[in-house]
Amino acid sequence: MTAQPASGRSPRRVGAFLLFAVTVVICLAVLIINRGPLYYFDTGSYFRQGDAALSLILPAPENDGSATGAGDGQAKDRVQKDETTSGARSMAYALLVAAFWRADALDGVAGVHLALLLLAVWLAMRALQRTAQTGRSTLQLVSIPLLVAATTSLPFYIAYIMPDIFTSIMLIVIAAVVVAGRQMHLLEWLGALALAAFAVVLHPSHLGIAVLMVPFVVLAALLRLGQGRWLAAGFAICLVAVALAERKAFEFATETVANKEVIHTPHITARLIVDGPGMAYLDDVCPRADLATCALHEALSWSDDPYRLTAAHIIFERSERLGSFRLMPVEDQQAVAAEQRAFFLQVLTARPFGTIFALGENAMTQLGMNSVRQTIPNEAVINNAKSLSGLPAEKLAVLDNNVLERDYSWIGPANAIHSAIYLVSFVIIVVLLLWPGRVAPSLKLFALFILIGIAVNALVCGGVSQPADRYGARVMWLLPFTAAFLLLVQRSSVPRPGIGEIP
Repeated sequence: MTAQPASGRSPRRVGAFLLFAVTVVICLAVLIINRGPLYYFDTGSYFRQGDAALSLILPAPENDGSATGAGDGQAKDRVQKDETTSGARSMAYALLVAAFWRADALDGVAGVHLALLLLAVWLAMRALQRTAQTGRSTLQLVSIPLLVAATTSLPFYIAYIMPDIFTSIMLIVIAAVVVAGRQMHLLEWLGALALAAFAVVLHPSHLGIAVLMVPFVVLAALLRLGQGRWLAAGFAICLVAVALAERKAFEFATETVANKEVIHTPHITARLIVDGPGMAYLDDVCPRADLATCALHEALSWSDDPYRLTAAHIIFERSERLGSFRLMPVEDQQAVAAEQRAFFLQVLTARPFGTIFALGENAMTQLGMNSVRQTIPNEAVINNAKSLSGLPAEKLAVLDNNVLERDYSWIGPANAIHSAIYLVSFVIIVVLLLWPGRVAPSLKLFALFILIGIAVNALVCGGVSQPADRYGARVMWLLPFTAAFLLLVQRSSVPRPGIGEIP
């Protein structure tokens, strides 16, 4: 008989906990090195929107009337007098950011990111172990893939005060439910549903991803037999319903409680115009009284600067030289945004090949964009975040403490290393998926759905919004995560000794 250690814990278990602790530290490495979180220019908007909502029930402490850190009093006045609010930002995430920022603990948002990511991976691995023999503990299946993924973009998105990390959380949960939903216990189902429902409402692209994942989930149900095969399909449809309901509730609350107009951003319309088919269609049919988008077509002619014809400038720019959508009357903005799905169908009908080609080309471009550079704030991002937040100067000091922002020379080598890891990981995944008998079919299905999720993210963000490194890198770490997972659970080619045999 083997004696147990005095502590009552086996060395293997102690080692597993140490490995988990190392994984947590490495996942927080960017937050630690940077001495604070990373943020985007729109992080300030999330605070402003969340703070306005919090103020309805918990008024903010009075400040001393100091000037804003951006040094732009007019910008602050514009924010305060604005009678509209963007429908593109999640109120749930805005409340999260505002609560931690009010408490001078913005680092806590990164802690929430990591905690919910760990919960999602733990739920997935715990359920997957019931579908096939893995030969690994749940703690190993959580720690090792995340540790490998932490060599790429993962730590940047944990430290990033934007909701992008939740794209991957949603994809992991959906993949786990498709594969192991029938084996999940009630509490696990509730946890998975709560996580995915929270994730899906945090960014407009998450709704698009959830919608496009439904056909794949339904197809997986059609190809499987037995009871409970439609549970995952119901789960995916439920996520879409939750996201749509949240949008309606946000609009109702904003208009009735805050007395503000909700302005949605016409990402689809802007993308079609920039890619060409949308602009060609408008050139052909405008002016037309029954097509609200003709008002945007006219606004685009107010300046002859070619740079106004980018998706970001069409949607966000307010200057006379580059602006268009934001310079239109609020009623016209709402009409154009409300019409964007109908506009897409009209353009698709009139120019099907050009539209489909543009969508595919943008998606392929998006798949190749995976740099972490957009997570590192530069001076323009810092100033914009300060201006949009509307905070007094003393509350903005945290935005000036970014170590990584001081020197960008490391980004090039980091991108090269990350890209190499992504490529090697993709090759490993494909080889193990095609290698018969090497990995259990259920675990292969999990990996396949992760790949599908990455492709759908590229289609939604690149094809509908605009190809950007931020959108690619936020999910690309799932490649080394999945490759490490498959290597861990692959079956040994060496036969195990039977009972009574000498090993």
